[in-house]
Amino acid sequence: MESHLDIDQLNESFLSSEEAFHQLVDDLDIGVGIYNPNASPIICNKAAYELLGLSKEQYMGNSAMDPYWKVTHADGSKFQPYDFPIIDVITNYKPKVGVVMGVSRPLKNDKVWLEVNAHPILDGSSIMHVICTYKNVTDRFIDQSV
Repeated sequence: MESHLDIDQLNESFLSSEEAFHQLVDDLDIGVGIYNPNASPIICNKAAYELLGLSKEQYMGNSAMDPYWKVTHADGSKFQPYDFPIIDVITNYKPKVGVVMGVSRPLKNDKVWLEVNAHPILDGSSIMHVICTYKNVTDRFIDQSV
């Protein structure tokens, strides 16, 4: 018995699975962002921009190190460019996990504490993308001021 591929059926199946994947990622309470090698976001889920107190358009228009976010370490010191997990991954080609970042959110007039993980997606010897996740850990810092 000879089998054949139904291209329309395969395409429909692919689109259905892609839609299911996007729905799954959008429903996560952990922020997920994919960045290009210049540290600019190219895609994100709803939690990513909501955790940062931004609209999707604002999130997509910022770089990973935008001073707008006023990012600090747990000890209150300011993040330097090389401290940002995405920049570290782009520079060193290695994952950076468990980085705690305090992010001031001017539009919400508060501060959120995030645990950030960043992983490189390589194409041979170059960075194609960086996948970054953001988990809200503000409850660990409840006694710290904004």
